[in-house]
Amino acid sequence: MLLPPDDRALLTDLLRPPARCTLDRAIATTFTLDLESLLSAPLAFAAHAVRDEADDESVMAAVLRCADRMDVFCQAGAIQAPADGSRLLALLEKMVHPVARPRAGHLFHPKIWLVRYAGDEDRHMRLLVLSRNLARSRSWDIGLRLDGWIGNQVHEGNRPLEKLLRRAIDLAVTPLARDRREAVDALINDLVRTDWDPPEGFSEMRLHALGIAKAKSPFFAGTRRLVMSPFVQEQGLKFCPPDGRTTLVGRQEDLDGLPEGALDGYATFVLNDLAVLDRDDEPDLMRRSGLHAKAYVIEHGNRAHVFVGSANASAGAFGGNLELLVELVGSRRDFGLETLMSSFGPLLEEYEPGDSVELEDDIGRELESYLFDLGTAPFRADVVTGKEPHTMRVAVPSLPEPPGGAGLGVSLHTRRGAVAPVKPGKPAEVVFDDLRTTSITRFLIVTVTAWDGTTRRAVVVAELSGDPADRLDQVLAEQIDTPEKFLRFVALLLGLGFGDSAESSGGDAETRGHRSRRAGELGLLELLLGALAERPAQLEDLARLINRMAATEQGRAVLPDGFLELWDLVEEARRGLIGATA
Repeated sequence: MLLPPDDRALLTDLLRPPARCTLDRAIATTFTLDLESLLSAPLAFAAHAVRDEADDESVMAAVLRCADRMDVFCQAGAIQAPADGSRLLALLEKMVHPVARPRAGHLFHPKIWLVRYAGDEDRHMRLLVLSRNLARSRSWDIGLRLDGWIGNQVHEGNRPLEKLLRRAIDLAVTPLARDRREAVDALINDLVRTDWDPPEGFSEMRLHALGIAKAKSPFFAGTRRLVMSPFVQEQGLKFCPPDGRTTLVGRQEDLDGLPEGALDGYATFVLNDLAVLDRDDEPDLMRRSGLHAKAYVIEHGNRAHVFVGSANASAGAFGGNLELLVELVGSRRDFGLETLMSSFGPLLEEYEPGDSVELEDDIGRELESYLFDLGTAPFRADVVTGKEPHTMRVAVPSLPEPPGGAGLGVSLHTRRGAVAPVKPGKPAEVVFDDLRTTSITRFLIVTVTAWDGTTRRAVVVAELSGDPADRLDQVLAEQIDTPEKFLRFVALLLGLGFGDSAESSGGDAETRGHRSRRAGELGLLELLLGALAERPAQLEDLARLINRMAATEQGRAVLPDGFLELWDLVEEARRGLIGATA
């Protein structure tokens, strides 16, 4: 389906669990990663109705429920610097895994979600194959959702995706912790035994993992072809030759940058001005718009083979990047060129060559490529004090020389103004003093600045040691600073704020607001007894939260009077139920 430029609505809708199901385990892969966008995924899994402005309690409740069940793999050096120093991002640290380039000059580029949901009697699998990164964007994209069920039989057609995911694990800059690796391996083993339901109208489905050893490239020979790609290179078009039977849909600026004559023989189109949604009132990152969808349609007689996924029409995509494409086979009448081009209708217009691309963009690309390599460097962060204020020493390894003698600097994402200069070519140590516990972070921002002022930034994930055991406890306590916020947080964590299933999470904003207020007005005893009777598994999540809150003076100060005594009774009843079940 063609996806409109609204990244938050897309992700929450596609990830929302089926009715009466909850998140069991998820793996995501992306090229670029925006950490603030990642916060929206747990909200979707928690089946909360996502509003325009999610409050901190909603975010924390969702992330806590999902943090140990999600793993996100992204290209090292392509984690975007957050817009501010939000301490909430500390809750994401364990789930983010940067990976190295699969080979020199190429990229880790697949964009998928593999999710296992747990229901009352069985487990449901979902695969999202996207052309959109897990980052803020206002571009037009294509996404595919596949649902399936785990059986006993191995389906060889799932092997390409299995190999891609195992390759991602092998490329991780820091090896996964043992418990996470075991959980990820179990999910991948279930993937191999999953039988997917093809989307309506398609009779066949195949997975193609590009960049995997001995993998076969998709077969693009046919009577007519459609290539839709935001990034186009002359070499990338060789698999769809300009024989008068290929239609190309691209971006104006990329097509203008191709060598003269490269588009001869193609029927070429771009998005028109009505579909390009640049807005002056958005930050630069959000103003990226236009085409970002990647799709290929190959006609063979009466059949159409539709390929969707992450691969651009570029030499890198088919020559060494890690990519995923899904091939769907249906009738030419329903999914052929005429049908798809007519569905895009008013969005497209014929391409007219414009001015050539400005060469200044090359500097930014060189800096970005440099960050992809720098992102694999083994940064270490050691907290060397036992109490506040803390001192954290960041060990910077010997970094390669940046292009054009650009300058380097390192800062904490929680302390944006303190950028420490770093000289490439030799190891260094950067010291950050006077830190609160909640300012300690694994997320470091590396800034590289060229001679002309062109600047690029990326987040690197450091190995952290010596941080206080209650660091996340204090992050929570800092955000939940009143008994009222605590009550709302408990209601959200137990799923009473907006419901526990896709069926119960709908409704308009007024209805959802009423549910939230009603949950906040219920007494603690009613909330806890209801969960004990109907959702005992959620009390396990709450038990971990209460232990975290009770471990800090700040947390205990916002617990309602008498709560710990009440909680002891609930815990005793819960343990009794667990013992009886065992």
